[in-house]
Amino acid sequence: MSNTFDYSNLTALITGASSGIGAAIAEGLAQRGCSIILSARDAARLEARAAQLRQAYNVNAAVVTADLSQPHGALDLHAEIVRRGLAVDLLVNNAGFGLTGPFLSHALREEEAQVQVNVTSLMALTHLFAPAMAERSRGGIINIASLAAFQPQFNSAVYAASKSFVLLFSEALWLELAPRSVHVLAVCPGPVVTSFFERIGSKPPPQAISPQRVVSETLRAFGKKQAVLVPGTLTTRIQAFAHRVLPRTVVARIAASVSTKIMTNENKRKEPSNVTSKP
Repeated sequence: MSNTFDYSNLTALITGASSGIGAAIAEGLAQRGCSIILSARDAARLEARAAQLRQAYNVNAAVVTADLSQPHGALDLHAEIVRRGLAVDLLVNNAGFGLTGPFLSHALREEEAQVQVNVTSLMALTHLFAPAMAERSRGGIINIASLAAFQPQFNSAVYAASKSFVLLFSEALWLELAPRSVHVLAVCPGPVVTSFFERIGSKPPPQAISPQRVVSETLRAFGKKQAVLVPGTLTTRIQAFAHRVLPRTVVARIAASVSTKIMTNENKRKEPSNVTSKP
């Protein structure tokens, strides 16, 4: 089966496109001649990114800001794209975020915002844009999940549960929409070298891969019409497989042990040293 796909003359909407995987996907699609609609909350960063893509790849690059943490965010984004007369052939649901730390340590509104972005807005955008794709018998949806989708995650309970939704939702739609020539792919990366690790005061683990590698493997898998992709190292893929065959309680305890060890090491790294440097 061919692993190539013709993106020219198509338009892709990428959410969470201002940085990280989203920005890398936008560039990867622009390199392939795809017109781009960039969406996130930071208009200035999106405009700068759009200008770079236009100059580097001579493609159309539009910007539509949206706050998908709000209940009306997906509806507003869809309405603005329709108002501009833009047709979305490829929807990349990349926007998402994760809270770290015990579930009870976060305010309810923070956990609700996490579910809104990772689950509700992703589902809503899919429901809003997929009908036109099905009518045209052409299109695709790429949902960015996570390796966390395969396991209960200690100190990231809601995040892992939300990504599990993305994975199962995508697998079902892969089957439902295939007869309408709309392909759905769930991407479940493990650690990726992004600003996420800086925000939590940590370093990427050795198996972390670049956003560009995620993109190249994602577009290859999309061209082959895979349902699920776990990009990255063999170790990462084995983790995903093991999580599906081991008892859930065992997986949860292993994840808790790894998470505790990582947090302990990071706390030690941040402690002030007893050694005074020489002037």
